[in-house]
Amino acid sequence: MPDHEFQTYQRFPNATVAQPLLHLLHEHGLEYDTRLDQLPIDASFAFNETSRYFLVQLRPADFERAHALELAAAEAQLADVPADYYLFSFSNEELLDVLGKPDEWNSLDVALAQRLLRERGAAPSSEQLAQLRHQRLQELARPEPRQSRWVMAGYVLAVFGGVLSFFIGWHLYSHYRQLPNGERVPAFQVPDRAHGQRIMVLGVIGFLALLAWRFYASR
Repeated sequence: MPDHEFQTYQRFPNATVAQPLLHLLHEHGLEYDTRLDQLPIDASFAFNETSRYFLVQLRPADFERAHALELAAAEAQLADVPADYYLFSFSNEELLDVLGKPDEWNSLDVALAQRLLRERGAAPSSEQLAQLRHQRLQELARPEPRQSRWVMAGYVLAVFGGVLSFFIGWHLYSHYRQLPNGERVPAFQVPDRAHGQRIMVLGVIGFLALLAWRFYASR
């Protein structure tokens, strides 16, 4: 995907909570976009505020810089961290896990984990930290296990002209996962994506065949 296209950097429950990040991005001249995102299907078929999110979007090339800015801002707040903050009870291994998986923690936790490891004389080298985060990206990029049941369901529904088969195939073929660095990778393995493409085609053929049969049967 081209680097000039905006991708979701962070998701917030509302615009108010996102203001500190937006101010930080504006202050340092990073272009961003915002939009509201709502789950495509609401089980209640009604407006549900909890299913809406405020998205802050950046170009993938700016993700790392934004992470660095957030970390620097968090480091400036470390003096205000209360003495009973939960990270103080973490072992060195647990703190290292925070640094290796920064996507699971907020910037303040990552900054504090770095400081605590430095104070304990256990700070990882830049090479070790880069390796940990590379391993994390590889872990997150790993596709889902084989989707045998969904593949079988897609083929069966396609044979009987079910419209749902097309959406099963489309999901298997086109669903992508976004990594913390902004990169997008296929969510499913190559064989399942190939099955998804075939299921889409068969689903359309099956649906058209069903319509034709009903048309001629009604004459």
